[in-house]
Amino acid sequence: MDLARSDKIKAGLQRSFQSGKSTKASIVCYGYKVDPKGKLQISSSEAAHVRYIFERFAAGDSLGKISDTLFLMDIPSPTGKEIWSKETISKILKNEKYIGNVILGKTQTNDV
Repeated sequence: MDLARSDKIKAGLQRSFQSGKSTKASIVCYGYKVDPKGKLQISSSEAAHVRYIFERFAAGDSLGKISDTLFLMDIPSPTGKEIWSKETISKILKNEKYIGNVILGKTQTNDV
């Protein structure tokens, strides 16, 4: 019996999750760069922006206020736009990779 295309995609994703080599897990987050050897390195300037976003959110600033302040500080968004979208800031705040976790499907892999 032939698998439907969607079933093949799901099966492929599941295999990559189980092997720990999912491309979803290897997407480089804002604040990091890949060095010539393929290893993740912290981008100090971008990392400072990420810390600022977390600090301001923890202090009670809204996503809109954080966006406005980043604009006033002349800090471009990860895509190079002048204005940070609230969605981009929200995704950074919700991204568990920033605390060392990668969730693949229903399997959790903690950075040791």
